[in-house]
Formats: sequence, C-alpha cells, structure tokens
Amino acid sequence: MRNANEINIHSLQKEAENSGDKEAFTVLDKMHNCRIGVGARLESPAKPIFFIEIITNLCANHHAVVDLNLLEKNLLILRQLKERGYLLTCEEDGTISCELAVPSENLLTEYEAAILIIEECVE
Repeated sequence: MRNANEINIHSLQKEAENSGDKEAFTVLDKMHNCRIGVGARLESPAKPIFFIEIITNLCANHHAVVDLNLLEKNLLILRQLKERGYLLTCEEDGTISCELAVPSENLLTEYEAAILIIEECVE
C-alpha cells in the first residue's frame, strides 16, 4: 500500500495538462486480479477532476479454463464498488473499469477503502 506522499495530485494535474487527451493516470497497486490507480482529467484547466480507477480481469488469462471462483469474487468486488458509487464500464479487452470521481483530499481514503473491499471479497 502506498502512503499519502505517493499520491501527488500536483504531478497528476501537470501531466494531464501536458497530455493530448488532458488525462493522466498512475497505477498505485496490483492485487488479486485487480489494478488500482489514481488519475486526473482536465475538463477545465482551473478545475481538474481526480478519480480512482479499479480495473478487474474476468479471467486470469485468455487461454485458461474458466475459474468460477475467480468470477464470483470479481462479482462481489464489482457489486460493492457499484454500491459505493463507482461507474462500471466493459472494456474492449474483456476487463471491467470501475471509476469514481473523488475530491483530491479524499483520494487516499478512497484508495484505502478500495483495497479493503478487494481484500474482503477475495478471502
């Protein structure tokens, strides 16, 4: 788990300002078939939107036998994230992206909450 100093909102905002799509993203953690990250999106330079994104894979890899236990755990994670207000989106590669806009001062708290959800669902 990262500490508060490792979520640098100023760096994210600057990176978003310099990117072509006005968005920046940093992976904070990879755990239990999920990738957790934090990002910034500039819809207005004066007011960036910060977000937590969790991407989960429905299968361990493309040629593996379907693991129903893994799917059940992922479903639990997805349900809890949806209840928490995350927007769930199917991606082209078969992953599911879960995103929640978060005030910059709450990014670390939301990151820690996401880790707890994932850990509790995979036990």
